[in-house]
Amino acid sequence: MARPLSEAKRDALLEAASELIAQLGTGASTAKIAKAAGVSEGTLFTYFPSKDDLLNELFVEIEGELAKSMLAPYPVDASARDRLFMVWSRLIEWGLNQSTARKALRQLKVSDRVTAASRKRCHAMFQESRAMVEQCLAGHSDPERIAFYIDTILFDLADITMNAIAAKPKEHEAIRQAGFDLFWNGSAA
Repeated sequence: MARPLSEAKRDALLEAASELIAQLGTGASTAKIAKAAGVSEGTLFTYFPSKDDLLNELFVEIEGELAKSMLAPYPVDASARDRLFMVWSRLIEWGLNQSTARKALRQLKVSDRVTAASRKRCHAMFQESRAMVEQCLAGHSDPERIAFYIDTILFDLADITMNAIAAKPKEHEAIRQAGFDLFWNGSAA
């Protein structure tokens, strides 16, 4: 009878993959990933049948963590701008607190090794927070551009904001607010 797989080894492999992909891109070898996780390369393939399986699982794992961080309850009575600022703040804080995962995610998002099925799975994880952002932008933004603002501008501007905060941590609050103001004012109809 086969031994059950260890959750700790799986997590160590995903953590090592995240660190190495953040540093080296998706070309990081499975041998390096296994070594960084403290296991043999054969063990890596016990948990993930191929490197593509590992990359896709890591992509889903990181996106899931980000989606979860954005799902916390929002005050119903807050204005659309205030609710959107809360979403923005959670996105920024997640990226700053999970800088390695954020860098790995950036690499994975542009990789052709991440499948359409994995991307679709992740897109579904964000449905609730996306609906709330759409609601916040309704009446504020041109309806024809809302998807563009969410899919492109929001995340790219958040990335720029996180980089600016990392460069000037003492100005964290001011930079976070400036980034949000740029998004809010720039998305006005």
